[in-house]
Amino acid sequence: MAEDEVVDPKKYLEESCKPKCVKPLLEYQACVKRIEGDDSGHKHCTGQYFDYWHCIDKCVAPKLFAKLK
Repeated sequence: MAEDEVVDPKKYLEESCKPKCVKPLLEYQACVKRIEGDDSGHKHCTGQYFDYWHCIDKCVAPKLFAKLK
């Protein structure tokens, strides 16, 4: 990596926030397991997926914007 290359802090912050969002992650994983055999394509876990990332984004946002100022 070059010295002047900028590192995106968001990825690091997301990793540090994942332990705080275990419950939504477990709900998403349970949903994925529940619909594994669905061949119709009608079942999905979009809600649980977005709930998980909303939790991470809510944790990351204040820390990220503090670094951008």
